[in-house]
Amino acid sequence: MRRSLSVRWRLTIAYTVIVAVSGAVLLTLVYGLVTGGEVRSGSVTTELTPGVDDDGPPPVPPELRDDERTDGSGELLQSSWLALAFVTVVSVGIGWVVAGRLLAPVHTITARAQRISADSLDERIALGGPRDELRALADTFDALLGRVQATVTSERRLVATMSHELRTPLANQQAALDVALDDPAADADELRAAATTALEQSRRAARTIDALLVLARAQSGEAVGPAVPVDLCAVVADAVEQVRKPDDILAWEVRLVPMTVPGEPDLLARAVANLVDNAAHHNVPGGRVAVTLSAEPGGPRVTVENTGPLVPPDAAADLVLPFRRGAPDRTAAVSGVGLGLTVVRAVADHHGGALVLTPRPDGGLVAELSLPTQ
Repeated sequence: MRRSLSVRWRLTIAYTVIVAVSGAVLLTLVYGLVTGGEVRSGSVTTELTPGVDDDGPPPVPPELRDDERTDGSGELLQSSWLALAFVTVVSVGIGWVVAGRLLAPVHTITARAQRISADSLDERIALGGPRDELRALADTFDALLGRVQATVTSERRLVATMSHELRTPLANQQAALDVALDDPAADADELRAAATTALEQSRRAARTIDALLVLARAQSGEAVGPAVPVDLCAVVADAVEQVRKPDDILAWEVRLVPMTVPGEPDLLARAVANLVDNAAHHNVPGGRVAVTLSAEPGGPRVTVENTGPLVPPDAAADLVLPFRRGAPDRTAAVSGVGLGLTVVRAVADHHGGALVLTPRPDGGLVAELSLPTQ
């Protein structure tokens, strides 16, 4: 494969060609003007009056004058072409130097970018100099590095936390089975209890994996299903019906209006179910859960409000992070996997919506899921 010329050489050649062509055109125009003037001057005749003596030198024949002019023009043209050749050669060196100065920031960007690896994403190009196109390119690359660093850091933290979250139910499952198997006198009830514990821990791990799968699909933009008109009122009502129990000690307030939104039914159902389930689980005995579906100017809004322990205002934004369950008292005796609100935010972003969490002054949380109608 033939190696192409570098950008520096191409700029040098382009600069040299421009100088050479411009000089050649200029010489051609000047020579044409000079020779044209000589032709016109050669056609002028001098009239002599008969009988009048002329004290000047004898007149030069027109043919001799034309030869002298032709020889002078030829020498001038030859000298001009030699000068143009010299200027062209000099322009190669000038073009090489100028191109090198212009491309110096590019070499700096390339060298610094090559030093950046997955283990040094905190480094930046930080190109100095005037705010020109190359500076804008370097700043854009630095901004991209910042986003990549944030994504990689988040993924590493997620993998580490996910490993811990999956290891815990598996360890509990193994411990329950080991205790039952190590006891030779274990009866059927003890074995059944151990099997029940192992089954519950297995279901917890399965819920975690299922939530991670939905989260990955929503964040990557992969379509779980086709975007169709979704009866959001039915989705919210079904989510409340699944969470609310006949003997529930919580007070439920449900206010719904008919609303249809375009989207993926499975993702929207999971997001609404997570909101309602989160409000019911992170509550206090005798608490309240209010679920409202309202029509707003920008589109439908699902608002889920619950009572519960106090949530610091600065901790509300962290609740959407993976495996963040808030304060310790908020997670007591809760069997969730810690991905509920994370999935809701991913689904909202996937549909072009938004999730807003607002702590209540007397405890609990207000979660608002807004979705666009288009």
